[in-house]
Amino acid sequence: MDKIKIVYVDDNPDEEISKYLKKNYEHEDFLKEYEEIRFLSENGYDSLINDPLIKEANIVLIDSKLFKNDNVVSGKFTGEEFKVILKKMLPFIEVLVVTQNDLEDDFGTIQKYRKDLHENPQEYYEMKLKSLLDDSIRNILIYRNITNKLKKNEGIDKVLLEKIVNSLDGSAQYEELTTKDINEIIIAFRELQGVIDCE
Repeated sequence: MDKIKIVYVDDNPDEEISKYLKKNYEHEDFLKEYEEIRFLSENGYDSLINDPLIKEANIVLIDSKLFKNDNVVSGKFTGEEFKVILKKMLPFIEVLVVTQNDLEDDFGTIQKYRKDLHENPQEYYEMKLKSLLDDSIRNILIYRNITNKLKKNEGIDKVLLEKIVNSLDGSAQYEELTTKDINEIIIAFRELQGVIDCE
């Protein structure tokens, strides 16, 4: 059975999210691996990007307010802003953002469980988080299927293909990709997706 690696990042991990991801969430087609990072904001965002658990993840669930004090060495970002940075550096990782604050429109953020609004935390996360995790896994599966087609394409550079495969398999070797490599990967995926859509 294929594996999906989920990593939850928070300066103060929410016990109910941890419990849901660790014990309750399952996917019928994939074996879940779960890890947690307790983030120290004074380390800065680059410590997260370079963390092996992040590089090896397929899905990252990140708190919106990681960078909330003045001790941050390398600048402060919301989880939503960090999502954009992470997607640029590691575009095949699916990123979900959670917050304890009221939701802002059009940021794609999930609100953490609040006792005053919901009765049961695990039912709440099953209702709010499960479909987003399932959608993320569906995207990963699409990437993996396209990669399998790329493997049959004689015209693609073998080193580039290996880097794509490593990144989708959650290998930390992905750090070797340059911006040019990433752009080439994105172009190749779009071209192949166009071919698939026409079939």
